[in-house]
Amino acid sequence: MFEQSLSRSLELAKNESLKGKLPSYIPLLSQVDPQTIAIAIQHLQENKSEAAGDITNTFPLMSVIKPFLLLYLLENLGFDQVFQLVDRLPSQEAFNAIPEGKPHNPMLNSGAIALSSLLPSSETLRNWLNVRADANLELDQLMLNSVRSVANRRNLAIAARLQELGLIANPEQALAIYEEICCLRGNVQDLAQIGMLLVNTQRSPYISIILEIMTKCGMYEASEEFAQDIGLPSKSSVSGAILSIVPDLAAIASYSPTLDAIGNSVGGLFLIRQVATYLGY
Repeated sequence: MFEQSLSRSLELAKNESLKGKLPSYIPLLSQVDPQTIAIAIQHLQENKSEAAGDITNTFPLMSVIKPFLLLYLLENLGFDQVFQLVDRLPSQEAFNAIPEGKPHNPMLNSGAIALSSLLPSSETLRNWLNVRADANLELDQLMLNSVRSVANRRNLAIAARLQELGLIANPEQALAIYEEICCLRGNVQDLAQIGMLLVNTQRSPYISIILEIMTKCGMYEASEEFAQDIGLPSKSSVSGAILSIVPDLAAIASYSPTLDAIGNSVGGLFLIRQVATYLGY
């Protein structure tokens, strides 16, 4: 019954995705098939899972990596060191806004670049996630080259500003690591599996903090509306991926590359809403 509903939701979401556009400012992201769509749901109980659509298709995680950067640093460095560099405040700023002071939250580029300065290398996070979640994330070198080919790289200005503010010492290194972790590539099942690291709220005292930040800040300027409408801690990305967490129950990962004006996946938003409603989440 649920499988039939999921197939129907995928078809509806594919039609819905026609309302969005592929992002144009990263060349390779503008060249993907706009009708690609997939979803994976991983349940905490009995480790049960469902997946449908183009589930073998891989994509760069981009901003969906941000909650996991935060998780790694909190578990390995602790609360005080992490939140010296970034606040936990909601923001109506664009995701790539140049900060006037301490970044408002880790879901903004400025916050994630600041936190990337604490990471020894992108491989550190990739290996940690693959081992902890039994995932298969790989660095997408072609996508990384495409990100770095953009003429006016706003993240360069963000990193330079973070140095001016005294938050990071080496902007080139922090930005390089940030870009690399954003270009980690996997499929929806990989994303759902790493998402499970955030599902069991009893596993770590930091998970509730991360879920709160995702709820307030994870969907760019639409975060408040999304929280009121769907209510699941979520993170979207410019690649078209969305991860939603149902605390103590499940992780829902979707991929559909066309975006709305804010930068959230049109098909993904539709799918998450459909699945959350059907499952009573």
